[in-house]
Amino acid sequence: MPRPKLPTRLLAAVLGLVLLPLSAAPAYADPLIPLPPPGQPVVTDITSTGATLTWERPAGPVFRYSMQRLVDGEWQGFVSMPFNSYTLGGLTPNTEYTVAVRAAALADSGYTLSPLSEPVTFTTAPEPSGWNCTISISADRPGTFLVRGTLVWSGPDPVFDWTVRFTIATNLQITHFWNSTVLRSGTRATVTSLGSNGSPTIPPGTPQTFALNGRYTGTFTPPSDFQVGPDRPCTILH
Repeated sequence: MPRPKLPTRLLAAVLGLVLLPLSAAPAYADPLIPLPPPGQPVVTDITSTGATLTWERPAGPVFRYSMQRLVDGEWQGFVSMPFNSYTLGGLTPNTEYTVAVRAAALADSGYTLSPLSEPVTFTTAPEPSGWNCTISISADRPGTFLVRGTLVWSGPDPVFDWTVRFTIATNLQITHFWNSTVLRSGTRATVTSLGSNGSPTIPPGTPQTFALNGRYTGTFTPPSDFQVGPDRPCTILH
């Protein structure tokens, strides 16, 4: 049985649809352009716990900088800043650091992150020789208090003795002390080691401890302004 023929007009319409030109694919936006890398950081003012880094600003719309540190072969970001200079703190004495800087672009500027700058490697200074001192103070029982101290000598050679000075309120009375001698004059007190029999017997890195306790009346005001040696403040543990 012969197939029915499409009407002439319908056939022309179908053929017209088939022969319509295909529309062009949509054009994609140009990819973002990476900012040029910042200049290699220059390190100045290196101490045992810090250093200052400064670098040249790259051309382009920079928003912020990210400083990254090389750790076990991988770059890790650890601080960002809006300026092309930064002072690091809290570093470990006598430790090598490798850092680099990356620039981030302003939003909608057509630019994206820069590559890392050339890295720079520096070593912090050794810890200064001297006493490191930590103090803990407690008054757990009403009317009594306890002070504990730990000192560590960081110099290269053994030393003879140590001295810790501090301020104490007039309503606090020292009654006992250990591993030391205590002298008091008004609101100032001095704790000294027991002596070394004329020879330097305190080796570097060996903790020295002392303790003292006492009584108080009225309001307890913790002893303060602890200082070891002539000019090094002690750290108060809370």
